[in-house]
Amino acid sequence: LFWYNYYQFIKSANDLISVCGDNAALAEQRGIAKAYRALYYLDLARLYDPLYAISTERPDYQAALAAIEGLTVPIVDENTTEADSKNNPRLPREQMFQFIFNDLNDAEACLANFTPAAKNIPSLAVVYGLKARAYLWLGGFTEGLYDTTQYPDVVTGNAAYQKAAEYARKAITVSGGTPLTEAEYCDPINGFCAANNSWMLGMIQSAETVISNLHSWAAHMCPTAGWGYGSGAQPGVRKASYERMSNTDFRKKLIVGPNTTYADYKNVTDLTEEEWATGGLEGKGIRTYCHLKFRTRGEKVSSTTGNVVDIPIMRVEEMYFIEAEATAHYDVATGKALITSFMTAHRDPKYAVNAGADLVEEIIFQKRCELWGEGVLFFDFKRLNYGIHNAYEGHNTPAGLDFDTEGRCPAWNICIPLSETQQNVALKDLNNPDPSDTLKAKSEPV
Repeated sequence: LFWYNYYQFIKSANDLISVCGDNAALAEQRGIAKAYRALYYLDLARLYDPLYAISTERPDYQAALAAIEGLTVPIVDENTTEADSKNNPRLPREQMFQFIFNDLNDAEACLANFTPAAKNIPSLAVVYGLKARAYLWLGGFTEGLYDTTQYPDVVTGNAAYQKAAEYARKAITVSGGTPLTEAEYCDPINGFCAANNSWMLGMIQSAETVISNLHSWAAHMCPTAGWGYGSGAQPGVRKASYERMSNTDFRKKLIVGPNTTYADYKNVTDLTEEEWATGGLEGKGIRTYCHLKFRTRGEKVSSTTGNVVDIPIMRVEEMYFIEAEATAHYDVATGKALITSFMTAHRDPKYAVNAGADLVEEIIFQKRCELWGEGVLFFDFKRLNYGIHNAYEGHNTPAGLDFDTEGRCPAWNICIPLSETQQNVALKDLNNPDPSDTLKAKSEPV
């Protein structure tokens, strides 16, 4: 799913880049395409980068990973021919990231004086945001790992973290974006379904882009979408995460807590009291720890209308968290000041970092609370080797999905599709190892 969707998007970007060429009159269009292509390859590189992972069930997994260490994905650009694509190797990490930075550097030049008409078009701030994401990933590797004479933009360790913090701050400044207020965050109609001043980039949908009742974001993520899976499955949070959140953090208002009633949420949901009591699978009502974050603009019946929502891809809040975390890796005091400043000003006036806390982990936890469901945190868990810890006493994880990994999960090193490895001879014996049966759940699935 990742592979074929992303490369289809890349094809569209390549086509536009090819049409624009070096035509100065089309520089802004080229910059938009280069920014999007960089976004796609950055996601692909991180998804398929085979980082070390431990299998408790298959000791051979680690050895198989070591054989392909540092490989990302093949590059397909505007000059790649069909013949090239049939013998197109996985690029080493340093070569892939230099390609990404080359695109971003060109996009930065092309979009220097460009103001997009809508949030689904990259701006200069988005280019800076993508650089911040890229350097954050590179920060996790050994300082000075790559030759900067050959790969001038590819630095690692603290040098990369310093770059991540620098570009995150540039993104904040240039975007002019402001973090969501409590009223905006908790808006029962437009919360997280309508692009606003916090959003730097998003998908703007229309009735024409909605394919069906179920092939949509809202159908899966919105607990009020009566036509979709979201209303039945009710995506939610870990019990432990809810309990860790401060009661003075207004973001907690959107998570259904234990021993609560409809009255506690009537101002942050468009569900009626009857719908609250009878919704969900088997009509048992809204489940504890369900997250009410994503909305359908007040529509609860019609998929044609309710699926037409905006989808966040990058918000300015992410940049604040990148700046704080990246700084914390090399300057703990300043990193602590940054996260404290953001939280007390924008999320929880009584926030304080606990004495003795792992500062980076604390920043990531607050980032998890902020960006839940927005597709960002996967990359943080993978790069920081955090793993899955859903098998603790009293957890609320479904049976068969309660894992406790030793660091990152093997399944996070996504496999290239078999059909691609059969058609591209350069990928022979160089796929990420199959993660099937590498872990064992605490309980048997029901």
